[in-house]
Formats: sequence, C-alpha cells, structure tokens
Amino acid sequence: MAFSNKKFELSPRLKSGVGRGYSQNQILKLAAIICLTLALGLTINTVRLVMQNKNQPATESDQPQVLGASDAKQPESITNVQFITYTIQKGDTLFDISQKFSISWTTLASLNNLKSPFYLKPGQTLKIPKQ
Repeated sequence: MAFSNKKFELSPRLKSGVGRGYSQNQILKLAAIICLTLALGLTINTVRLVMQNKNQPATESDQPQVLGASDAKQPESITNVQFITYTIQKGDTLFDISQKFSISWTTLASLNNLKSPFYLKPGQTLKIPKQ
C-alpha cells in the first residue's frame, strides 16, 4: 500500500476545543491554592487571638477549674449544710433513699463516698443534707 498525501480535516468541534476538560495538574494547582489560603487565614487568626490574650491581664475566672478540688472556694450556703443520718434497712436502695429525701442518688453517693456498684448493707448509715 502506498501512502497517500491526503490531508485530514478536523471537525469544527475539535478545532475549537469544545469538550476539553481541566487537566489533573490544573485541579491539583487549584486545590493547593485553596489549602494555602485557608492555612494562611487560620494562622493570621491564631496570631491575632494570641496577641489579644497577651494584652489582657489574667483573672481568676480565666484559670482552669478542677471539679471537686478541695482548695476551691465554697459558697457559704454549701459549707453550712447540716446533715441527718439515715440507717439502711433491709431492701433499701440508693435510688429509693434519694427519692425519699428528694436528693439525687449521685449526690447522695458522692456525699457518702460510695463507689460503684453502690452496695448498701443493713445497719450502714448515710449522711443526708437537711432541706
């Protein structure tokens, strides 16, 4: 077969490049620009917050609080609580006692240093805050 010297004509669609999408390289460049812009914005915001906190004096309320810490200041109403004692009877449960005295069973357990599974023995005494 002999080669012919005929020229191939491209369709008008192929000449204008219709249907050509973005290359993978272009998509990666765009994603990198978006990520860098976000990182720069977050960095600027962090620096602004740090500089703002340096200019403000620390107050007592800004200090982290530890729940149940013994050195925490207690309000007067909590430190002057009076307690009554209750002797456990056979069949009593922590929940039943808490309902009888209108107090949360978790509060009752923590006041009496009870640990899970909260077994109660007949004759055991609990301290219950007066209402």
